[in-house]
Amino acid sequence: MAESNTNTGVYQIGEVARRSGVSVRTVRFYEQKGLLETPQRTSGGMRLFDDRDVSRVKLVRRLRNVGLDLEEIRDVMVSDGVDRSERVDHTLEVLRLEAERSRQRIAELHRESEEREALISLVSQCVTCDVADCPAECPPQQHVI
Repeated sequence: MAESNTNTGVYQIGEVARRSGVSVRTVRFYEQKGLLETPQRTSGGMRLFDDRDVSRVKLVRRLRNVGLDLEEIRDVMVSDGVDRSERVDHTLEVLRLEAERSRQRIAELHRESEEREALISLVSQCVTCDVADCPAECPPQQHVI
């Protein structure tokens, strides 16, 4: 049996997964978590998804990739009576906060990297150091290494 019907934009779950770059299990999980609307079903019980569902799965994946957890994503994607413009504003605020958190983490990693480089330089001096002839002002004080 064909996995999708590309002429109508109606897809079975395997095609949604393929088009979204996730596993079938992930699509089912997103559906269970309420991140996708309940799909239509054939008389045989097969789920039928559309292009909007594919786009939603891709968006969930992208939001996960930037650090949002599923509850945050649910808040962003599920209306629960909230006006669309409010959801968009909320989404932008969440993404801006995540971007700032990423910038802070990058700065922290940069500081850690600089500290590691300084320590490498300091300890490198021990490679050629003869403890018996080493002056008291030797940077790795008291030859702890």
